[in-house]
Amino acid sequence: MKKILFSIAIAMFSVFGASAQRSDLITSEIGSNLRVGYVGSADNSNIAGGFDLGINIIEIGVNPYSGSALTLGADFLLDTYHPTSGKYFLSASHSTAIVPSIFSKIKYSTATVLGLGIPLDFTQRLSDKLSVSVGASARINMNASTRLVYTNSDNKWNTERVSGIYTNRVTYDLHLSVDVDGFGIYASYRPMNVFEDGHGPSFNTFAVGLIFKH
Repeated sequence: MKKILFSIAIAMFSVFGASAQRSDLITSEIGSNLRVGYVGSADNSNIAGGFDLGINIIEIGVNPYSGSALTLGADFLLDTYHPTSGKYFLSASHSTAIVPSIFSKIKYSTATVLGLGIPLDFTQRLSDKLSVSVGASARINMNASTRLVYTNSDNKWNTERVSGIYTNRVTYDLHLSVDVDGFGIYASYRPMNVFEDGHGPSFNTFAVGLIFKH
């Protein structure tokens, strides 16, 4: 299911990303931006960081005055988290925890969360090519899944997958982006815990990376 959602989001961005309808006041676009970056935690030393992806699905906006835009959209979201070296996500049923390794070697251990973002943004164009956007997103999170690849004394790689780990279903972020002619940087801060209390390690996150707009 996750692969299907990811494939649909990528296809929509690549096929429809250039399509838009504009008037002097109202705009509508499909696949207006793509964000790729690093996600980390400032309050949990067991989180080493991971991968952050955001793909706009649709965006509708108004132009309050020349050079400005107020937009409401829907985004496909994917975040992957890694524990620090020597630790892994130990998962069972609907919960996970970061614990010290008991294996000979861990190739990787990840926790992945998919979601839908509903961003409200204000964009100000500062010149013909330079623009700045600030806003906030409501984030609707699916249950998380973890994947562990490890080896023991038999030197054979083993894979364990657990899905259905409870997350905080609705969270939010605050974000900022700066772009020059459609290429720029973004940053976001998410003050709420990723996992539901009692079902995973406690941490909030920040993300930084590149943003591509058309």
